[in-house]
Amino acid sequence: MALATTLGLTLYVLTRDNRPDKSIPMPFFDWPILGNLVTIAINSISGVELYDMVERTAKLGNYWMHIPALGGMELHISDPPSIKALLEDLDSFALPPYRFFLFGELFGHGIFLSNGEAWNFQRNLAKPIFNLPSRTDMFETYHKAAKNLLKVLEEAAASGETLELQQLFKRFTLDTFSQIGFGYPISSLLHPVQFSSSFDWIFREVDNRMKFPWRKITKEREWRYHVGVIEDFIVGLIAERRKEGWEGKKDFLSRLLEMEAQKEITGVTEKFLKDQVMNFMIAGRDTTAILLAATFYFLAQDERVEGKVVREIEEVVGKEEVTMNHTKELRYLKNVLDESLRLHPPAVPINSRICVKDVVLPNKVVVRKGGLVGYSPFVVHRLKEFWGEDADEFKPERWEDKDILKHPYQFVPFQKGPRQCLGMNMAYEEAKCCIAILYQSGFRFKLLNKENPLLHNMAAILTARNGINVKVQKIN
Repeated sequence: MALATTLGLTLYVLTRDNRPDKSIPMPFFDWPILGNLVTIAINSISGVELYDMVERTAKLGNYWMHIPALGGMELHISDPPSIKALLEDLDSFALPPYRFFLFGELFGHGIFLSNGEAWNFQRNLAKPIFNLPSRTDMFETYHKAAKNLLKVLEEAAASGETLELQQLFKRFTLDTFSQIGFGYPISSLLHPVQFSSSFDWIFREVDNRMKFPWRKITKEREWRYHVGVIEDFIVGLIAERRKEGWEGKKDFLSRLLEMEAQKEITGVTEKFLKDQVMNFMIAGRDTTAILLAATFYFLAQDERVEGKVVREIEEVVGKEEVTMNHTKELRYLKNVLDESLRLHPPAVPINSRICVKDVVLPNKVVVRKGGLVGYSPFVVHRLKEFWGEDADEFKPERWEDKDILKHPYQFVPFQKGPRQCLGMNMAYEEAKCCIAILYQSGFRFKLLNKENPLLHNMAAILTARNGINVKVQKIN
């Protein structure tokens, strides 16, 4: 009798409906202990899970997901007013603890994992590097890196080599951000570095650990190796900058060291500097690289749009060196970038917060203290109720309609609110500059599998699952 009672209670606990609000559906079977992880892992194999999320959201609206390893039940929302509340109300919502569990070893207590005063302090430290005078100075860095990029493309065009655009542009943005961040020209376009490979491995592994938590044990040796490569690289850069001095230099690391010397900031440790550099690197390398790769993917798919971009560059820039003023005039290219960001936002696939107190969302859903709430930019950017029946189509002209946004929070590629990406304008400018230089130099990309849909990896950064593989053509 006692055994039967125990088994019955155990079965009840493992299989009971744990939804905080049972009027809101959970679309997947809630497995004991594993929650929805089984379904998520199965769906991830196909690479269409984000497309499934769009259909699910269009059908259900709000719904629950249960991922015990990441804190339990999470409410998925898609209405812009509730997303606005989630991103703007810092008194009610904070970054969830599982972010530190996943990324803390790599990013420490940097801006991407911080809340409250720690976050505000670090954001104020970083702001000056993204102001207009600083961004104008960055164009020299973009042009230097572009020269090496053009060399790679020249060789690929001559040899017929296949290039994968995500990796190519990650090397380009690593070169620009290493110069901007700590005044060190890595030149990974000419000499690929292990740091970049380890960085990519870590982000893939974070994605894997979210779906298969046991990899924290089975892949610990590889994890420690790649984390060590990254840390050694960053620590070496800091030591080199201290040795060379920072006087007269404009990079982010030099600015921090100068502020330390002038006692504008105190308590600066090597770990603090390492955390700042790592967070600065993730802010710029991957997001801008994926924006460039995805944009060239869409342009290679649509010769009409590509032709309009090329003509605008010819009219605005001509044969001159691309400047900040030129990028301001490339208005159609801005529409192209916005459409690329809409269809393939490179930010986190699901952006989540934890409630620090009981909250009633604008959609009338009550979320208790400790509850998780999240949204997917990918999903919100493709819902037909916001974007029309052609929501899945690449149509830059839609941005010519000044009333395209029925609500400002239906387009959130860089987040919005107090935590909006500081480097947003910089990302647009770097992407415009790079695209203009490549077309100005006569290069075109031809997709190897033009008919294949773009599948996605739901990792820390949204990437193309099977890569974006191209041949390079040079038009004289």
